[in-house]
Amino acid sequence: MKTLRGPKLKIEWFMITLLTFSLSFETVYAAGSEKMFSLNNTDFVVLISFLIFVGVLIYFKVPSIIAKFLDKRSDDIKNEIERASEILEEAKQILSSIEADHIKTTETIEQMVITARDRARDEEEKAKKHIEELMKNKLISAEGQVKSNERKIIEEIEQRAIDLSVEKVRVKLSKSLSGDDYERYFISSIKSVEKGLKQVYS
Repeated sequence: MKTLRGPKLKIEWFMITLLTFSLSFETVYAAGSEKMFSLNNTDFVVLISFLIFVGVLIYFKVPSIIAKFLDKRSDDIKNEIERASEILEEAKQILSSIEADHIKTTETIEQMVITARDRARDEEEKAKKHIEELMKNKLISAEGQVKSNERKIIEEIEQRAIDLSVEKVRVKLSKSLSGDDYERYFISSIKSVEKGLKQVYS
């Protein structure tokens, strides 16, 4: 807003106002019968009062004060608008930053979920393989134990059968033979029985 500042501008503004009112009163004077510059002329009195009022306003610099107030108010409004624009820009930047952080956080969470899911799947596969390996080892160990027990049982059965056979041969030979014949036939029979049993259980 441009203001009337300086004595020259004030005088020009006052002269323009005075000239305007003078022309208006000359027109009134031409239409009436009263003299223009007479106290009996109410228009002249009104003009004088107005000019005095305008002069008082100019003397006390009221137009300048009003202009300064309007300028200050205009500057304040302009500053408030600029400040509001700055706040709006800051808000936009903050919003953009928040949106970027939100997108980044969402992507991070999604990646963490995918990683956790893959890790859980890997751990599950490892656990399955470990259990299968344990079961396989247990089965092999059990089979080995069973085979070992089977061998022991078979050996015990073989030994028991040999003992029984030897005892039977000895009893029969003792009843039918005596002396050297008994000893010779007993040893020969024992060897035959052992050989036959070994062929049976081998």
